[in-house]
Amino acid sequence: MAHRCRWLAFLFLVLCASSGFAADPLAQGLAAYKAGNAAEAFALWRPLAAAGNPDAQYYLGVLYDRGEGVAKDQETAVAWWRRAAELGHERAQYNLGLAFLKGRGVALDAAEAGRWLEKSARQGYAPAQVALGLLYLGGRGVAKDPARARQWLHKAAEARNLRAMTALGMLYASGEGGERDLARAVTWLRRAAQAGDPDAVYRLALLDPSRGAVADSAGGLAKIRKAAELGYPQGQYDMGAAYATGRGVKKDPAKAVQWLAKAAEQGHAQAMYDLGVMYREGVGVDRDEARAAKLFREAARRGFAKAQYAYAYALAAGQGVERDLEAAFRTMQEAAAAGLPEAMYALGVMYQQGRGRTVDKGRAVEWYRKAADRGFTDAMYAMGNCYANGWGVGEDRREALRWYCEAWRLGQVHAAEVLGDDPASQCADLSPPAPQQQPSGGASGG
Repeated sequence: MAHRCRWLAFLFLVLCASSGFAADPLAQGLAAYKAGNAAEAFALWRPLAAAGNPDAQYYLGVLYDRGEGVAKDQETAVAWWRRAAELGHERAQYNLGLAFLKGRGVALDAAEAGRWLEKSARQGYAPAQVALGLLYLGGRGVAKDPARARQWLHKAAEARNLRAMTALGMLYASGEGGERDLARAVTWLRRAAQAGDPDAVYRLALLDPSRGAVADSAGGLAKIRKAAELGYPQGQYDMGAAYATGRGVKKDPAKAVQWLAKAAEQGHAQAMYDLGVMYREGVGVDRDEARAAKLFREAARRGFAKAQYAYAYALAAGQGVERDLEAAFRTMQEAAAAGLPEAMYALGVMYQQGRGRTVDKGRAVEWYRKAADRGFTDAMYAMGNCYANGWGVGEDRREALRWYCEAWRLGQVHAAEVLGDDPASQCADLSPPAPQQQPSGGASGG
């Protein structure tokens, strides 16, 4: 009897093996990964990947990229994706393309990104078709070709890729890359919206099919609210801005704070900045300078110039954060380099007063001039002072008067005080200051 049982067991194993029931390490790895055991998945996939299995190579790259079951190593992730991509694995080709596009684990190379994304797209992988379409739309790594962008987005949209449907709808609305067709724009946006894409819900809310313009109505705001409730950060920001200003709804600073906070939590830089201002001023929320400074810092890190200026000011004043003039100077430089006139002026003040670095009146004048050329009246007044006193430039009373008069014409209070009781007569025969050569005086430190 025991002999018969052993024989039956052996026969069952043989039948299972011959019928395809043998254990599949790739499938076992997937099951382990889904169960939360990435280390076991790695152990199962590693021999397969080394033996040349492209699926295992792709999955191994994912584990290294995410740092799951193994130490995070994006360079090794890219190496495995490259091996799978060269064997024609479309998802590995897509991931490799994105790695080149972002410079993640490999040197940034938009042209190489486009090459791999196209290989994946030609195999019908919709995310790659979307990415390739957007490259053609922006001319990044490939020659700009909106018509070709539309073709690739259309392929992905037909495969029901939400991002592609939304992008295609916006292309039909704008007419970029082909005919302008508002009916098709609405069709694609509605398909994406009905499939749950909050971006499409938001874009549809902004589109007025009768005029092809942005809708600014209660109905439009209701649609934007729907996108916001679905978690779309731009919609959440718009709702916050609406409640902050009373545009389309009754003004309610507390509700503005609630919506801005939702958008800020998702990394929306302008929402972070606006919310920081509300915390700094105590509008719609208890005043909290530390919270404001933190929000300004996070938005500044995302390159939002107004937040860079606000955070630099907080650092310089010790407002909600430890006072640090050197960090304030560096942050103000970023905001000025981004073209923000008030930051240009503030940077000039920091150079002139030696706040955060050594005094350099020549550089102060350079930044005052840049701000003044953009219409910033305080910088015009500062230019007048520089010419009047020979700070960073040769003393020139008439040129000083030109700058004071220009500032006065635009309503600068201190300029009016300098000009005295009858500024109109003093400024009557003076034209606005003309563009001049770089001012002399001072080092050229950056």
